[in-house]
Amino acid sequence: THRRAIPTFRIRSENPAMSDDERDNGEEGDFADWNEEEDEGQRRARCLFSSRTHPSPTAALAHAADAFGFDLRDLTARYGLDFYGTIMALNYARTVAKDRGASGGTDDAESKVAAERAIEGIAAGEHRDERFLVPALEDDGVLFEWEEFVGTDAAGQDDDDDDDEGLHGAEAVDDDEDDPVVNAEIAASSTDPRVTAELARQLSAAIEENDALRFKMLELTGEPEDDAPTNVGAASLPAGVVESKRPPAKPVPVKPSPRRSDPRPDRRSALPTVDEDYFGGYGFFDIHRTMLDDVPRTAAYRDALERNPSLIEGAKVLDVGCGTGILSMFAARGGASAVVGVDGAAPMAACARANVAHNGVDNRVSIVQGKVEELLRNGDIPGGANSYDVLVSEWMGYGLLFESMLDTVIAARDAMLKPGGAVLPDVATIHVAGFSRNATSQPFWDDVYGFEMPAVQADLAEEAAKLAVVHGVKGAHVCTTDGVVKSLDLATMTVLDTEFSSEEVLITARTDGVRGDENDDSVKAGGGRGATGLTQRSADPVPDHDAEPIMCHGIVVWFDTAFSERFCKEAPAVLTTSPHAERTHWAQTLLHFPEPVALVPHGSFWWGKDQPKMGLIGTRTNPAKGIKVRIGMAKCKEEERARGLDISLEYEPVLEDGTPGTRKARMYQM
Repeated sequence: THRRAIPTFRIRSENPAMSDDERDNGEEGDFADWNEEEDEGQRRARCLFSSRTHPSPTAALAHAADAFGFDLRDLTARYGLDFYGTIMALNYARTVAKDRGASGGTDDAESKVAAERAIEGIAAGEHRDERFLVPALEDDGVLFEWEEFVGTDAAGQDDDDDDDEGLHGAEAVDDDEDDPVVNAEIAASSTDPRVTAELARQLSAAIEENDALRFKMLELTGEPEDDAPTNVGAASLPAGVVESKRPPAKPVPVKPSPRRSDPRPDRRSALPTVDEDYFGGYGFFDIHRTMLDDVPRTAAYRDALERNPSLIEGAKVLDVGCGTGILSMFAARGGASAVVGVDGAAPMAACARANVAHNGVDNRVSIVQGKVEELLRNGDIPGGANSYDVLVSEWMGYGLLFESMLDTVIAARDAMLKPGGAVLPDVATIHVAGFSRNATSQPFWDDVYGFEMPAVQADLAEEAAKLAVVHGVKGAHVCTTDGVVKSLDLATMTVLDTEFSSEEVLITARTDGVRGDENDDSVKAGGGRGATGLTQRSADPVPDHDAEPIMCHGIVVWFDTAFSERFCKEAPAVLTTSPHAERTHWAQTLLHFPEPVALVPHGSFWWGKDQPKMGLIGTRTNPAKGIKVRIGMAKCKEEERARGLDISLEYEPVLEDGTPGTRKARMYQM
């Protein structure tokens, strides 16, 4: 689930464990480094149709156009090739050259025949096959920089004033050292598990080795606009799953994309839709590595799918948002008779299909690529309506509901699940508590190698007053009891239930004596969890008449999801993102107060009924007994933040006798 920060979603992460996400959002340092590397030297590139190498990818493509008539600029415009379409066309061309033996030598006549055959195949749509998303040549610079060539003018000179000789006149040299061209069997086959494993390896290497491809793929992801969603053929469907009755879509000539009308558009004016951005973000392996490496998350799903035979054995399972296919394979290993995994990211669906085949479960697991809502509308999910016994999905985002994927799960549940079928997980709860200053990044800037940095602190505080902050909080830095503000029954809820204003809960200072403002090494909290998620002591601490008030700096939000006994009778499980439990990649979500609220420490009588009270309730001179909290969550109505979340917070300090202080309300964007 792109619970990673998507550029169009205004979400801030202070979690050091999420530095990869910050890089994805374009930190200046990382982007500058990327540009520097590109500037240090051009990437040499191999000719599409021979063994020659050229000084740059643009030179290789220019040579293909001039010498062999394979002009990528003309092909993208004529056949309306989008980003993925162009990638497939280039890999298809290399495969044709390899099949004809042209790429192994320097015979221009044979290369020209191969180029003509490639052009004919692209015109006929032969390149539109997921196997051509896999690079046909390892570390193929042409795949990374073809947009630079497509953006050149008819004379072949680009906007950066590349040397004409570098594009056309540079002498091509033979490359006898390595032959990284993928074997024709690997490029053409997708049934042998060894072959599919190689395809997956190549796909992973191609995506992870070059951040440039990452940035460009985010510009335009998904299938060509006029193409039908990719489905699996009847021969590859697992037993028990009936092929969709909808006839296959015929190839339709695609109109040139408006993006091609300006060969070098401003990046800001060419932003993809929110959904393209969302699925594109999940098309890379780093995010899936993060999720798979999250042991509490992955182990909870594994146990639910493998340790509940009365639910899984012989069942038909639908995996919504299958990613690498891990949950689908858990279900197969747990005894499911048929599993269908669905994913909206084309590269990830291809990888999942390869993983399934490599691990020998493709006789029971099939993968369908496409947006679930479109697949449902077109009848492209195999098996038919209301035919699945179990629906499993790891849909949760930051704060539970960020990214709005739960809407998709509900749509799939209503359309595909049998009456009374199981949803995994089936219960979700949202929790709140108060956090101390130590839970924030502010203390770090108090002393940076002997220097104070209040300007940084001020900027961070200003931003945190408007944005929900995703940050890992230690249990020792939670300064109050916690409360449940929302419970969701995922088996029966509707889409309307995903937007709510919660009931009010009261949180007070912790009853175990932990204040939240101690040094990290002075307290060890959260060794075990009671009903509230806190470690409780057997006796109250000794009353302290001189205790300082506890300063609560805001509300920390987290969620639990349960695989309850309703469906998982043998081995129910709970996945918690509590700060008192093992950390997960979701971390927690912080809603900062503009000013901290002072609380009476548990067991302290310093502010008893005989003590004078001065100032506003919740200040140091008149600390509150507790804080009444209510939160609301709603999908953002702004088009560019369509998968974002708006969070409202109402809070009110109260004295022990119930006297309320000033009630405040704030809005935070995620």
